[in-house]
Amino acid sequence: MAALLTLDACLSQALSGTTAVVPDRLDPVRATGHVLASDLTLPHDLPVRSEALRTGIAVASLDTVGASPQLPLPIPAVLRVQAGCDLPPGMDAVLALDDVDLSGPVPQVIRPIGPGEGMRRAGHDGRAEQPLAQAGDRLGALTALLAAEAGLETVPVRRPRVRIALDDPAHAGFAARWTLALGGLPSDDAPNMVLRTDRDALPRLALTGAETAWLSCHDGVLILDLPPRFDAMIVGLLALGRPALAALTGSTARPLTRPLTRKVASAPGMADLVLLAAHGDGWRPGAPGLITLAALAQAQAFAILPPDSEGLPAGAPLAGTPVISLAHEIP
Repeated sequence: MAALLTLDACLSQALSGTTAVVPDRLDPVRATGHVLASDLTLPHDLPVRSEALRTGIAVASLDTVGASPQLPLPIPAVLRVQAGCDLPPGMDAVLALDDVDLSGPVPQVIRPIGPGEGMRRAGHDGRAEQPLAQAGDRLGALTALLAAEAGLETVPVRRPRVRIALDDPAHAGFAARWTLALGGLPSDDAPNMVLRTDRDALPRLALTGAETAWLSCHDGVLILDLPPRFDAMIVGLLALGRPALAALTGSTARPLTRPLTRKVASAPGMADLVLLAAHGDGWRPGAPGLITLAALAQAQAFAILPPDSEGLPAGAPLAGTPVISLAHEIP
């Protein structure tokens, strides 16, 4: 036991000097799913100019005060607009086509309209420099749409390249999807990180269930050795792979703290990974260090109990890190 290195020590020596990869500038669609290298803000007011919300006649609302079918009011000109079009200068409302009588030589309004009706003012959807997402966030599909709507042609994202070299094809496929879910890019081209199957079977890490997992750095490339069994592979990915990818992407973990619904017992000397399932307002913990298929199917987060921990009582707060791509979103 004394020969095993603690999880913190392994991470510290492997990630010492590791910096986030140089960002790429990609269009919002291609950037989706990757980690933002800088804050994303609106480049200008949105919309830039007041625009029509419906097809109709653009008018100055003051010109329609008192109008009715019995007392129609003439308007200077018929300014037809389509939904989404900019309003002509001086116009602050859009009448429906049925509210303008075009049968005579002079167009007449037969219904009054208030300022702002049928249109959207400049800056209604957002003001210049208003934040859309923070550096370290993964760019989601909705934020990518907002960026495109705001006219951002490219956004800066970090995409560390990860070579997947696991012996089991099912494990390799899972690891590739897991990498993508955390903002990485599976690639054999000049990888920043390599996931490979451990063949030495040498216990080195004081982490229950994944003693042969290991993270190291060689010539600037992070090497993650994962045990061949699925449960130990999962523990290695979560305990070592996730912080390694976070260092390469510049992402920030945002754990969610909830009270435990039951106590957790842990034996000192080894770090234990605990799977957590949301249950009401709390976390329902699995058995420390025990990863089963059934538990993985229900897991929404995980926590790592340090080697000096003897467990936690029911009701104790515990910060759970989302288990991205393994199960469900945290409600």
